[in-house]
Amino acid sequence: MKRLNRRVPHYSACLCLLAAFAAWPTAGWSQTASQACEVKDLLQNWADQLQASWLQPSYPPPIVSTYADNAVLLPTCSNGPLVGHPAIEDYFKSAFLPLQPQATFDWDSAHCTATFASGLYSFKVKSGQVLRARYTYIFTGKLIAQHHSSLEPNPLLPQGCPAH
Repeated sequence: MKRLNRRVPHYSACLCLLAAFAAWPTAGWSQTASQACEVKDLLQNWADQLQASWLQPSYPPPIVSTYADNAVLLPTCSNGPLVGHPAIEDYFKSAFLPLQPQATFDWDSAHCTATFASGLYSFKVKSGQVLRARYTYIFTGKLIAQHHSSLEPNPLLPQGCPAH
């Protein structure tokens, strides 16, 4: 019986430590969405390359280099899907870069992993207008494999349909 009595405090202490470690939050739990966004640098690089593409026109535009060879783009200001560098390049050169867009990510809305990001961003264009849009990116390594961007809907009518 003495032997059992000596082990009880030892086991109790071990159980308490185990419970404390199990309850301790991990770094990911205590971070905000902007801190936990593992692909934030890749998204910011995309925004930087977008601006570089209209500031210093070159062939192909720097923005195209952020996409994988067989990437899929569902573009903000055009119909899609666009597949591969030639189609993506044509969209940027003919439809989007003439607007001289400057992208700003809303990091508070970002939901990210090491290969995925979704949230909101806005584009300030040369007219001064700000276009608010939603995004989803899927990365393969450091390149974009899939990118979906769509303008946020206009305010809804009482019937639930946007005015057009």
